[in-house]
Amino acid sequence: MTKSNAKKQYEKEKTRALTDTGVINFRNRLNLVLEGISGNAFAKKVGMSEAVIRDYLSGKTYPALNRLAIIAQKCDIPIEWLVTGKGECRLLPESKRRSSVHIPFHHLNETNNSYSQIESIPFDVNLIKHQCCDYEDLTAVWAKGDSMEPTISNHDILIINKAHCKPIDGYLYAVEYEDQISIKRIQNQGANLALLCDNPKYPAIIGDKSEPQDFKIIGLVVYLLKDLN
Repeated sequence: MTKSNAKKQYEKEKTRALTDTGVINFRNRLNLVLEGISGNAFAKKVGMSEAVIRDYLSGKTYPALNRLAIIAQKCDIPIEWLVTGKGECRLLPESKRRSSVHIPFHHLNETNNSYSQIESIPFDVNLIKHQCCDYEDLTAVWAKGDSMEPTISNHDILIINKAHCKPIDGYLYAVEYEDQISIKRIQNQGANLALLCDNPKYPAIIGDKSEPQDFKIIGLVVYLLKDLN
């Protein structure tokens, strides 16, 4: 048997073994174990890198026995179920698992109309995972006024990641200013930090980085839900 044929035979036998034992479906079970949190948050929970967890979730690689033991222990699940899918597990079947979470509106984001009756918004878990967010770090805000037109309109909804408050040029942030929430575009200007409006009718708010600020960055805008009416 040639070296090439031997390699093909080995790969064929490996695939059959992974299939017969149920190991090949490991990534599906690991996705259940994540229970709606991001790959980054899960990696921190089990003490592994996000890249490693990403490879496991994609089926690119499989964890060694010591890492399987760590995941099972940290998540309080049977290692046999994690490896093969056999035995009982505390996790709910996928058909009964929630596909969305409710993101609360920020307490400062009050309105004087019917919108104030809405306390939270349901949001797709997969979209949260796509942004590598932990849903507990998220808050929702209503957009008010036209200072960010045409990007953001009155009554649009924005999802904010409170875990990301370090200003990056050009990105949109929710900012606490004069006891209200505003959405502004951040720009570093040497010794100053500018909060910019997309609508040219409104002036920028300029703050000296060396001085206490009149505003507080709440978090980074990660999703914008447009009101089309």
